[in-house]
Amino acid sequence: MSYYDAWNQYMEQMQRIIEKQSEQLNRLEKRLDQVEKDLESQQQKPTTNVEKIEYKFDQLKIETLEGTLNIGFTPGNSGMGVEDFSIPQEPFPPKLTTGDSVKEKIMQELNQYVAKEGPPQLQSLMREYGQQYDETYQQFILQDVHKQLGDRITHYMNQSSAPNGVVDENHKNDIVTKIKQEISQSLRHFVENQSRKGDGAS
Repeated sequence: MSYYDAWNQYMEQMQRIIEKQSEQLNRLEKRLDQVEKDLESQQQKPTTNVEKIEYKFDQLKIETLEGTLNIGFTPGNSGMGVEDFSIPQEPFPPKLTTGDSVKEKIMQELNQYVAKEGPPQLQSLMREYGQQYDETYQQFILQDVHKQLGDRITHYMNQSSAPNGVVDENHKNDIVTKIKQEISQSLRHFVENQSRKGDGAS
């Protein structure tokens, strides 16, 4: 390569470098212009200064106080004196309890119910449907019922519209009653289906 060709190649490289730097410079200038415009726009926006507000309650003065404050009875009874006001003798409302404690109480009550009432119910159904289950198989059936109690309790508690997960005694008793009915129905369906299959375990 001749000196002239080398020089031309060098000049072309320098030209490309200069063009690239010129493009970068143009981009930077545009960004700088935009930043200046944004800054100017922010400065032109009105600002709000909130001064410190101090209240001196001892300087407040109430000129008049009008109206009637009624607690527990209506304005129509304004002629009543304090001695005429009596608290209705009504029973206290059921105690409110949180969801976790209610679930524990329901679980305890239903476990006791299955342990006490489950065997005689199951044996009565066995006689009704002519089935013979040995003691081990009966325990297996009742243990399966025990395992499902937690999910059934959660299901009914999730349906509750009680605020903040708080359940009263009446709603707790309603859940217990529903699950007891489910237990009886489930045992009946199980024994009935076994009798149809002819699979009574002995």
